[in-house]
Amino acid sequence: MKKTIYLISFLTITNIYAQVGINTENPRGVLHVDGSKNNPVSGNPSDAQQKDDFIILPSGNVGIGTTLPTRKLEINSGGTIAAPVDGFKLVDGRQAKNKALVSDENGSAHWEYIALKSYKGQIGNGFDLFLNSANYNFNSSNLSTGFYGTTSYIDLAPGNWQINISLLLAYDNNAAATTLTRDDWFWTRVTLTDTEVLTSGSGPYTPTADLEGSKFLSNIFNGPAPLGAAPKYAMINGSLMISNTGSATKRYFMIVGGVSKSAASLPGRIRNIGGLWGENVISAFAVQ
Repeated sequence: MKKTIYLISFLTITNIYAQVGINTENPRGVLHVDGSKNNPVSGNPSDAQQKDDFIILPSGNVGIGTTLPTRKLEINSGGTIAAPVDGFKLVDGRQAKNKALVSDENGSAHWEYIALKSYKGQIGNGFDLFLNSANYNFNSSNLSTGFYGTTSYIDLAPGNWQINISLLLAYDNNAAATTLTRDDWFWTRVTLTDTEVLTSGSGPYTPTADLEGSKFLSNIFNGPAPLGAAPKYAMINGSLMISNTGSATKRYFMIVGGVSKSAASLPGRIRNIGGLWGENVISAFAVQ
């Protein structure tokens, strides 16, 4: 008989200490504080009654203003779209207007002004694109032809990116007897591939399927151009959009070509295209 009484007493005490209620006889978690002591004696409190509550669930989730937190910390300030109410304040000495809460590599958070961070690619080796070759001709129905590799690249983590490219076009006639006339022109394109480029000038390569929207950046180069080794210059500038939907960082190589021209064969070359010119840049910004 005594053993039965002890067992009942133990179970009763265990049940009492399983949930602790402060200002409430109806705790809904391991620890439940009803700030205004306005919760019902049974059942769940209403949304309005929860607004002054603090709770810790057996899962370890903590709720402020809610008795059913679905995250390790959930705060319901009671604000609405029409009348928002701040639910969080951190005074760490670095707080200031228009700062955002950011974390370090360990997840420790602090206030900081947000700057748009640029990720820079690497400019490698280019190649000489000869305008009398059909290899570089643009074929809109078959993009696996016409584009050849440079060893210039940029590494991008999973996510959406705006890629900014500046590409110098340096034309010379490669010591030929003829050069571009004023009626001659050629249109050159640049894009990106996620196929590894080991050797500059190798190819052809297909543009990556990760491109969204425009697949190319391009510019027209008009004659005339001088004879001899003195180049005539033009630039390709613009942005491409990349969506890396994978789970790992990918390397995207610059490929150039896709040439449309005023004649099947033109004299001269674009010298070291995609290579180490001071004007050549690949950079990226993360976008939503």
